[in-house]
Amino acid sequence: LRPKKDLLDPTFEGYKLSLDALPVYKHEVPVAVEHLKPSDEQLSYSHVKTFGLHNHLIEDPWSDEIAFFISKDLQIFKINLHSLASQNPEFTSVWQIPQRSERRDGWFNASLSFVSSELAVVTDGGGVLHIIDTNIRTSTNSHTWEVSTAFGEPFKVLHSILNAEEGSQLETLSVLVLKVESIETPFINCLEWIEYEHKDGNWSFKQLKRLAIPHGLDYASILSPGKSICLIAREPFGIIFDSTKNVAAPLPSPQMDEDESENKVAYTWAETPEEVTLWVNFDKQTSKHDLVVKIESQTLKIVHKNQTYLDGELAHAISVDTSTWTLSDGKLEIILSKNNQSLNWSHLVLNDLRGRKVLDAETAAEYETVLNTTKDTQPGNGGRPPIFSSEQLEECDDDMMDETYIFRFDGETNQFTHKAILSGQLLFFTESAPGLAPAFCLRHDVDGLIWQPMGDELEQPWGCLHTAALQALGYIQASKEQRKFTVAPPDMTYAALCDAFTHVYIYRQPNCSSTGVEMVHRPTGRKVGNIARQQVLNIDSSEECLGAMATNTFLLILTSSSLFAIRVNS
Repeated sequence: LRPKKDLLDPTFEGYKLSLDALPVYKHEVPVAVEHLKPSDEQLSYSHVKTFGLHNHLIEDPWSDEIAFFISKDLQIFKINLHSLASQNPEFTSVWQIPQRSERRDGWFNASLSFVSSELAVVTDGGGVLHIIDTNIRTSTNSHTWEVSTAFGEPFKVLHSILNAEEGSQLETLSVLVLKVESIETPFINCLEWIEYEHKDGNWSFKQLKRLAIPHGLDYASILSPGKSICLIAREPFGIIFDSTKNVAAPLPSPQMDEDESENKVAYTWAETPEEVTLWVNFDKQTSKHDLVVKIESQTLKIVHKNQTYLDGELAHAISVDTSTWTLSDGKLEIILSKNNQSLNWSHLVLNDLRGRKVLDAETAAEYETVLNTTKDTQPGNGGRPPIFSSEQLEECDDDMMDETYIFRFDGETNQFTHKAILSGQLLFFTESAPGLAPAFCLRHDVDGLIWQPMGDELEQPWGCLHTAALQALGYIQASKEQRKFTVAPPDMTYAALCDAFTHVYIYRQPNCSSTGVEMVHRPTGRKVGNIARQQVLNIDSSEECLGAMATNTFLLILTSSSLFAIRVNS
């Protein structure tokens, strides 16, 4: 992630508050917007994030004249953006998602993704994926959409892409869907990468890959031409299923003993620039004769009482001669000396999610104390209840790793080929040009930098291209505690931060031509042609903001019953 210096502005002084009024057009939607909330069983942070940050306004990368939303009766409505400045806006129902049930408890909100200029995928939120022939989508085309096939299980659609091989009639459709499931652990994110192929006029299932991401997923997209994906997430995670080949499951297996299954953490580990230290707790009666510890340059194996406890490939090579292990009061400590001290270890053992990375030995001891304290009452302890039970712990009590990484996952080898730590916070992501993965915005110092993941067609090492900068956006967004959405138009002339209720903040960039006023620098008398301006709007609605979308001309705000079109640029 290498920023382009010519896109940065070290002389930026700030935004000037503008009191200029902006034209705001309010229109009632034909049918109320769908807005599902988590059920009583959907208590995890992953559920809250999936529901709370769902953007109900859908952008079409292939047409800047239209936008879409899904109503509570599962109709897909098309909005003609050119009509929003008139008294007769055009809302056209283009397709009705089949309703399988009146009760939708536990479902996600319906989601829609455009694959090409004539193809889309949509889910009802309850488990069915529809592949739809939309014909050419324009503001004037009223062609009725046609469904080709359906397949499903509960999920939310994140991204989709179509790959047509040159010289062949074969087309491959790749779809990324997000699930929140309980797999031997509390609720975790499961990312499924599904592929279909178009043969003989029909779509048929080709393959499925499933990745388990316990600590949450911030971003996922398929890289053109559909052979790899880009992820932003916290470690650890890994692939747990591939329909075409066997993979090593990184999650704890059902055959684990009861204590391991309950605690879900088999070991803790920490690293310094010189070495990696691993701690494993056995019962206090364990002696060295009960253990077999085999340390090799690239692998580590631990056998406890003839049962393999840990066996796998290490993240990086180590020096065997200077690596040691000790056992004291049932606590096994293994010190591995790094061969390359410049490398940071993202995981200890490949495809093993049972480890917890901590800062040092003291933190590891505290973590073990918490685990022991949260065990339920066992027979033989006098029937005394525990100080507190694990059921009282909430998601915020889990000491998640702060480090967030960006990855490239190769679908042919099932390996993570690229990895970089994100030094800045992920601010938002936005649609890119047709065929490209969505771009994402990262905080860099006080600014927000737009990064475009590159496709795999380019004959150069994969990476992300720095395409734009939004001045001081990282600093500004950190102060907006009620912010729900951040959006920016394709030309990046402004950024808009939308609160959950009432307020919208617009930050015009210095390169925005629609300043509306000529400023003079008083000390020198120099005329300033373009300045950075801030504008604050109060939306005339008491309803929650359900969607936001930015075009080069309009900023759209969607509530349950209304659509607000704010003309930002003429």
